[in-house]
Amino acid sequence: MLLIGGYWKSIVVGIGILYVSLVRDPGISLPSIAGVDKWVHCLMYAILGIAICWDSIGLKMRGGLLWLIALVVPMVYGGIIEIVQELWFAPRSGEWMDWLADCIGVIVGVGLMMIINQLCKNRHA
Repeated sequence: MLLIGGYWKSIVVGIGILYVSLVRDPGISLPSIAGVDKWVHCLMYAILGIAICWDSIGLKMRGGLLWLIALVVPMVYGGIIEIVQELWFAPRSGEWMDWLADCIGVIVGVGLMMIINQLCKNRHA
């Protein structure tokens, strides 16, 4: 239970993503620019990847396990949400390109955290 509590920032971000992904009208209107929704997916999942890294580092998780969890968990989460949208939340639809945008966002967010983490280590060394 302590471990789950240590991921409270990630859980809050994940719940926010779930909310805007599953409600019929999340009350957010995007500009009518082609592909803008994919950029939103990238941004949401970059933030989720950053939050998971941040929480993991705060729990003193180190090495490959930290980065594996930070990459795999949000990617799987995004895939599950796309499937759930398709099956149960019409008029929402699950799209492969949305999931790809989620995965790209995760990679960007986790990559950014890897760089920041390394810079912090070098600064304190």
